[in-house]
Amino acid sequence: MFVFANRTYLDQPVCQVFVHLVVYSSLYTSIMMAAMVYISCLLQGLPFDLVATAILMLVVFAVYNLNRKTDEDEDVINHSERYNFTKKYESILFRSAICAFAIAFCLAALQGFGSLLITTIPLVAGIVYSVPLFPARFGFRRLKEVPFMKSLIVAFSWTIPATLLPICHAGLPAGAATGIVGVFFFLQTFTNTVVYDMRDVEGDAASGVRTIPTILGSRRTLLLLTGINVSIGAALVLAGGFLSGFCSVLLLAAGTAYALGYLLCFQRFGTEKLLFELLTDGEFIMLAVALYLLTLTVPYFPT
Repeated sequence: MFVFANRTYLDQPVCQVFVHLVVYSSLYTSIMMAAMVYISCLLQGLPFDLVATAILMLVVFAVYNLNRKTDEDEDVINHSERYNFTKKYESILFRSAICAFAIAFCLAALQGFGSLLITTIPLVAGIVYSVPLFPARFGFRRLKEVPFMKSLIVAFSWTIPATLLPICHAGLPAGAATGIVGVFFFLQTFTNTVVYDMRDVEGDAASGVRTIPTILGSRRTLLLLTGINVSIGAALVLAGGFLSGFCSVLLLAAGTAYALGYLLCFQRFGTEKLLFELLTDGEFIMLAVALYLLTLTVPYFPT
């Protein structure tokens, strides 16, 4: 018993270092994007696109690590633990991000101009979002300083590539299923981003970033997000029933319920930064696992 207890105690720091490495290096976020591509492919009736998955995982890893560098002023207040990690390994993370971008763009170029164009969306969005490109007379230097733009840009830069890259590689036009997937992804990523803004109000306010929570307050923001998720989520479930079959309805309903769940839990777990990141960013990963299990148990997956 004594030996086991001591071994457990010694193993705790190792486990903590591993979790910090996966989450704070943006590997976890990259896995989240891979899950989105998997969901996108199956809901649009496409085979799983491994190339699109690799491209977008690399792009997300690169964008988020470069974004950590531009957002240091906010992170030192909002998330000091992550700031300390990224600051300690900033040279490795920066070089890894550049290499990831290079590999992603090479893979996209091999797939054609459309793939390359879609792949650049997160990079362009990340630049106009974080880098002070605009003249001071505009009243803002970065788009993230414009009210509501922070959440909209992040949601847009996640939704468009995950939705369109699989059908681009398949050489197919966008259809009704593409629209459903796009709205679903946008709703979930927008909710995720605004929830993080609720947690990061102090740092955003100090940096002059006007987010929805800094304008409306946390309570009103929670009510707004809940209303949006209930109304749009219900519409998506109904549309999924007409266009994509029972399995898709389950997935869309589960995603809506998951988002509502962490909105309700925000007051309790919102201050637990690492735990809350695992919970919120894990949504698409859990949905992708559930969807994969459905494909194993249901002989025919209707789309």
